[in-house]
Amino acid sequence: MSGTSIKKGAGRVGLQVILVLVAFVSLAPVAVIVSIALKSNTELATNPLGLPNDWLFSNFVDSWNEAGIGRYILNSIVVAVPTLVIVVAASSLAGYAFALMRFRGREVIFLVFLIGLMLPAVSIVTALSFIEQSLGLYNTLPGLVLAESAICLPLAVFIMRAAFKDLPGELREAVFIDGGSETTAFLRVMVPLARPAVSATVVLTFLTVWNDYLIPLVLINTEQLRTVPLGLAFLKTAFTSNTVLVAASTVLAAIPSIIIYVLLQRQFIQGIAQGSIK
Repeated sequence: MSGTSIKKGAGRVGLQVILVLVAFVSLAPVAVIVSIALKSNTELATNPLGLPNDWLFSNFVDSWNEAGIGRYILNSIVVAVPTLVIVVAASSLAGYAFALMRFRGREVIFLVFLIGLMLPAVSIVTALSFIEQSLGLYNTLPGLVLAESAICLPLAVFIMRAAFKDLPGELREAVFIDGGSETTAFLRVMVPLARPAVSATVVLTFLTVWNDYLIPLVLINTEQLRTVPLGLAFLKTAFTSNTVLVAASTVLAAIPSIIIYVLLQRQFIQGIAQGSIK
């Protein structure tokens, strides 16, 4: 065996070891929180890191009924789904226009989107609060939907523009030659080909909205309208002596994000690999 082959084999083994370590570091906290969620508080005090002796799935029922995590999950779904629709539709249209159409001010308008991408959310929350108060949308879920859409849109437009620019422009021209319209080219040709980028946009937008704490904290001040991050922060202070209930609520709150990623992971990874984010 040559020295080059030995070096390649050693490098491959070293990479695999690093990946295993990264996976362990990433999954260990998840395993711990799930284990805590299945214990009693008494067992948690004596066995904090080990597997539960009795698997108490009733903790999830108590979390849903007593802690009210179900209401927070429902509020987050009510916010996330319309936000996804708005962001995917608007970013697809804008990305298509920026990538393939020629019009005055195109680069300047796209630059404005890029500026929105670079601005941290904390720098605009005060302005968002005043705008929503003036529109009568403060402390409402529709107002939160609009705010989250505005936050997520710049990145989504950036992704979709890159995806459409990677597609052959001849396909769009072929539609025009066959007598098709711009709408036909967009809906029937370009969007289906950009499906991986759409999936990437869906996943990133959903995770951003679902895990966002700052924007709901500023725009929502009613307990019944709290989203998952706000609800979990409240539960942590309201149930300081019931760690198991908080852990069970955390596990339930993570399930929708896991489902979205599992369903779209193949196209999401494909979208990243094809250069939908550059």
